[in-house]
Amino acid sequence: MGLINKIIFKIYDGQLKSVEEKQKELIWDKDVQIEENIPYRNTKDPLDTYDCIYVEEKKEKSPMIINIHGGAFAGGDKSCNKYYAAYLAKSGYIVTTLNYHYLPEANLKKQVQDCMVAINEITKKYNQKEIFLTGDSSGSDLVILISLLWNNEDMQKAYEVSVPKVKIKALGLTGTQASINMFPTTMKLFNKENKRMLLNNCREIEDYIDIKKLWNKDMPPIYIMSAEEDVNYMNCKEFDSWLTTINHPHESYYCKKKEEGKLYHCFNVVRPDLNCSKKMNKAMLEYFKEVN
Repeated sequence: MGLINKIIFKIYDGQLKSVEEKQKELIWDKDVQIEENIPYRNTKDPLDTYDCIYVEEKKEKSPMIINIHGGAFAGGDKSCNKYYAAYLAKSGYIVTTLNYHYLPEANLKKQVQDCMVAINEITKKYNQKEIFLTGDSSGSDLVILISLLWNNEDMQKAYEVSVPKVKIKALGLTGTQASINMFPTTMKLFNKENKRMLLNNCREIEDYIDIKKLWNKDMPPIYIMSAEEDVNYMNCKEFDSWLTTINHPHESYYCKKKEEGKLYHCFNVVRPDLNCSKKMNKAMLEYFKEVN
């Protein structure tokens, strides 16, 4: 592994450890049930699994949110998002959170395939005809790519995936780059190496990674969330402005600096118990109801 790779993975590692530290004081809501490590493939690999989170009396009649966690395409775990999923479930949803395989062993094509296999299995098992998709950081970028291929047969062929006969009602994106570039444009070498890893052994998808070029009129409405101190704040704002330019239905929610202490990357997912997180997540769910 080269020096740039080592630096990249050290950065990723530090981010993931900080998530664990921030969640130490969180307490599980006793009204929320969780079924863990349900396989979406016939393997014993923990990365081929998902969790289902719900409130028992609301389970059968609740709309479904499928959540894809972040981790810079290189790590993380669905368990990091379980408290966020519990908040969504408490608000009247059945929520599934996915695992998938990571860099450097898995390329971007493999990650999209994992998510699509899981979505096919979940929507079939729970008999869903409509879903909402949420994602944070790189998870939100996977959500965008998956939504783009939903009505693009050429893209489906390139990624070698099948799409269920299910409608995506809306997307909830936290701290998105709206791009596979994880680093600021000044860090060209890092973005180049990141792209090389993501496209390793899958150059056939290279024409199907540019979100703006792939955009189509069938994309679902979008809710964008960030904070002024978030590392991806400017990316979110730029994406927000671009969606306005092309007249795509969307809304956004941005927290001010130090609204409730220092608001870090994807704070509303990592710490859904914060007052500002509750306001933001509630606003997203209200948007979902408007498009429902």
